[in-house]
Amino acid sequence: MRGSFVVVIAMLAGCVQLGVVSDGTSISVGKPSKGRIVDGVRLPDRGEGFLTREMWKERGNRYGTDELVDLLTGVSRRVAPKNGGIRLVIADLSGRGGGASHQWHRSHQNGRDVDLLYYVRDNTGKPVENDAMHVFRADLVAADGSGLRVDIPRLWNLVRELLTAPEAPVQWLFMYQPIANALIEHAVKIGEPERLVERARKACKQPGDSAPHHDHIHVRVFCSPSDRAFGCTDIGPMELLTEREADFANQQASVASSIQNRPATFTEVAVAQMTPAPAASALSTAASASSRDLRPIQRLLRTGAYRVDLWRWR
Repeated sequence: MRGSFVVVIAMLAGCVQLGVVSDGTSISVGKPSKGRIVDGVRLPDRGEGFLTREMWKERGNRYGTDELVDLLTGVSRRVAPKNGGIRLVIADLSGRGGGASHQWHRSHQNGRDVDLLYYVRDNTGKPVENDAMHVFRADLVAADGSGLRVDIPRLWNLVRELLTAPEAPVQWLFMYQPIANALIEHAVKIGEPERLVERARKACKQPGDSAPHHDHIHVRVFCSPSDRAFGCTDIGPMELLTEREADFANQQASVASSIQNRPATFTEVAVAQMTPAPAASALSTAASASSRDLRPIQRLLRTGAYRVDLWRWR
């Protein structure tokens, strides 16, 4: 008993400075420009659909919240096939433990920020993986004479995936305004849902109090509900989070109304196989009817723009 008490005291002492006790999952504390991260998750240097260039590996700003790292790995994996196998290049997240890193960033302090490089094409129009933070002009062509141009269709695939991802709610996609305008024009042209286009208009902004972001996208996610209890603070409009939570509530209501009768369980099917024919036939008929009742939920689960958030249950 005494040994257990000592272990508990030691655990509490380890977190007393921040005033929180971690269960091993990440905790984002404070604001993006004045905060820290407890038990941050290190993003691998490469993975399915993404990679990191050497300069960002050397900086060591590879840490984020569970939600942000899940977002990056999930989005990269899903968007790579849509983009012809071209991988997403991920730059800085936060440092280990977070806090100020004024040499490179004013924000990126509490594990909820990440920089992504723009998708590009070379001077022949061929899609290539970006190698550095090239500065782009208003005509979307690199100012360094490399001939690189922002690849708007592939960039839109990324933005769509970020804004509809189940892993974490995105608050901002800071980027150069001419690039944001080109993205919205492309989305409208290809007939994307107006609700999704409007969401992109709200999220894709050039910040007025920092760099123009003409060489990379700065993604910020909202605080998770559990992190808010430890002092995580969102800055700016909460409209996108409110919309996301309303969408999720509507999805849950749709799921609930769709499941009017449940299908037979594995145990019930096994019992039916040992049951006299008339009773087994009745159970089989009931299971078939239940499957028909589930067709609405099957259609819902195939919907791309408004996914049901099932990732935590996997």
